[in-house]
Amino acid sequence: MATLPFWRMLTRGRHRLVTWVSGWQVWALGEPLRSYLIGITALTTTVVVIAALRANWHIGNCLIFAGLAGCGIITIESTRTIKEVHGAVVRDLQPVWYLAIAIALPPAYALAAPAPLLAYKLWRQPGLVAYRRVFSNATISLAYGTASWAFHQLPGSVAGGVPGAGLHVLRWTGTVAVCGVAAWAVNAILVITAIKLSDAGVRIRDLIGNKEAAAADVMELSLAVSLALVVSINPVLMALALPSIVLYRRHLMQAQLATEARMDAKTGVLNAGTWRREAEVEFFRALRNRTRLALVMVDIDHFSSVSETAGLEAGDQVLRGIARTLTDTLRGAGIVGRSGGEEFVVLLPGTGEGEARRLAERLRDHIAGEPVAIEDGSHAGFVFRLTVSIGIAVLDHSRRALGELIGAADVALSEAKSTGRNKVCVIAGSVEEN
Repeated sequence: MATLPFWRMLTRGRHRLVTWVSGWQVWALGEPLRSYLIGITALTTTVVVIAALRANWHIGNCLIFAGLAGCGIITIESTRTIKEVHGAVVRDLQPVWYLAIAIALPPAYALAAPAPLLAYKLWRQPGLVAYRRVFSNATISLAYGTASWAFHQLPGSVAGGVPGAGLHVLRWTGTVAVCGVAAWAVNAILVITAIKLSDAGVRIRDLIGNKEAAAADVMELSLAVSLALVVSINPVLMALALPSIVLYRRHLMQAQLATEARMDAKTGVLNAGTWRREAEVEFFRALRNRTRLALVMVDIDHFSSVSETAGLEAGDQVLRGIARTLTDTLRGAGIVGRSGGEEFVVLLPGTGEGEARRLAERLRDHIAGEPVAIEDGSHAGFVFRLTVSIGIAVLDHSRRALGELIGAADVALSEAKSTGRNKVCVIAGSVEEN
C-alpha cells in the first residue's frame, strides 16, 4: 500500500507528458510535411549525440565555443526588441558564428552550436513557433556540421587549423568560403524541401530570392569568412567583430520591417495604402505625359464559400494562390495590390483598353481552368474551382483623378458580378468617387 502514491504520481507524470507532447503544433501539420520535419529533427539529434560521445572535449575548445556562442546570444539580445517579419526569410546572421565554430573547432561543436542559441531565443522570444525553430536549427546543425567535417578532412597544405602566410592564407580563405557556400546549400535544400511540401505551388526562384537577397547572402558569407579568419588567428579577436555584426543585423531587420509595411501579410502583394500611393504617382505621370493607363479590379466569386467549407486558413491559401497567379500573369508589367477582402486591384501603365481586356481574359481563363488545392491544415486535400469577376477602366480626358478611375473600374466590376460573374466588363465614361 505504501507504494500506491508513487505509482499514482508516476501515472500522473506520464499522463502530463503525453498531454504535453500531443499538444505540440507539429501534429497539426499534414503529411508528408509532418514526417519530414520530425525525420530531419530526429536524424540531427542522433548525429549530434553520436558526435558528442565520440568527441574529445578540451577546455580550450570549450572556451572558444562558449565565446562564439555568447557572441551569437548577444546578437540575439541586442535585436530582440525589433519585431521579426512573420512568414519572411529572416537573416539573423547566426551563420556568421556557426561558420567560425565549424572552422575553428572539431565538427561536434558545429553540430551542437545551434542548440544553446535556439534555447535562448525560445526563452527570450516565447511567441515564436517552436517546431519551425527546432527544424530550422536542425538543418543548420547538419549543414555546418557537414562543412566542419569536410574542412577538417583537408590536408594542412590546403587548409589546416591555422592560416599560414603567402599563398597558403589565400587557399585557406578560399576553402573556408567554399565550406560556407556548401553549408548554405545544404541548409537551403533542406528548408526549401519543407516549404515545397507545405505549399507545392510556391516557386523555388521566389524562395531563393532576388538580387538584393543574393547581395545580402554574399555580405553574410563575407562576414562569416572574415570572422573565421580572425578567430583562427586569435580567438580573442572575435570581440572586434561583434559590434559590426550587431549593427548590420539591426540594419537588416529594419529594412525587412520597412518592406513588410508596404506588403499585405496574407498575399505578398502591396497593401491598400502602399498601392494607392504608388498608383497616384503613375496616374499623374500618365496625365502629364498623355500616355495610356488601365486599371483592373479582380474579385473572387463566392469566396465566402471557401472559408465556410474549409476554414479561414484555407481561405488565406486561396488568396495567396490568386495573388501568385496575378503576379505571374503580369510578370512585372503592373502594380498589384490587395484592396480588401477577396478583391485585388492592378494598375497597368502604358496599357490601353484592348490590351487590358486581353490580359484580363487570360487571367480569368487561367483561374477558372486551374483548381486550387488546399495543401496544409486540417482541410488539406480539399480542392476548389474558383472564378473571378473583373472590371476595367482606362484613363481618358474625363477622369482627372485616380479616385475617378477606381470608381469607373468598380462600376465595371459590379456589372460583371451582377450579370453572371466569371466575366470581364469595361465601363466607359467618368464615375465620381464617393
